[in-house]
Amino acid sequence: MKFIAGSVEDGTLAGPGLSAVETFVTFLVIPGSLFFIIAGLTWIAAAPRKAKSESEFSVTTIN
Repeated sequence: MKFIAGSVEDGTLAGPGLSAVETFVTFLVIPGSLFFIIAGLTWIAAAPRKAKSESEFSVTTIN
């Protein structure tokens, strides 16, 4: 144990540990949620768009 304790820098103190729920949320739920949010936004941005008819944007007659 002395070897492990010797590698700790002076003035550092370990904080309280995480509970099982905090660990699950921090390392699984939050990254998973971010992944699905980014994937969803990417899917929406890359989704095929409806084809617009040309008559709306082209001149058909000249007065």
